[in-house]
Amino acid sequence: MSKANRIRLFCVFSAVGCCLAYGGGYYFSSPKDVNPLVTPLAKHLQQLEALPEISPSAAVLSPYKFVICEEDGYLIVYCADRETVFETTDIRVEDLPLKLRQEVRDGKLMYSEQELYNFLESYSS
Repeated sequence: MSKANRIRLFCVFSAVGCCLAYGGGYYFSSPKDVNPLVTPLAKHLQQLEALPEISPSAAVLSPYKFVICEEDGYLIVYCADRETVFETTDIRVEDLPLKLRQEVRDGKLMYSEQELYNFLESYSS
């Protein structure tokens, strides 16, 4: 092997070695994720943990709008939160059929205003 070829090989190996050293230094000095899917998931979980807590009753959306209950022997209509009085009636609970009395004592659910008014109209005097 001639001296010129040895110099060429030395230059090629030197260039390759410099490139590998530079690339290796960049590769090992940059931060890495152990698993690229774990980091987005961990970030998402941190965001969820940072959300304010809500009460369980607020987390469940109720499909009903009104609740008919008994109060002092009369029917009272509450909004879905069971605290806000929507309407008071003069319908006595004792005038209702037995099965319906039990439903009212448990809290009869009404899903629309139309359904509520149809019920009240059918049992008002």
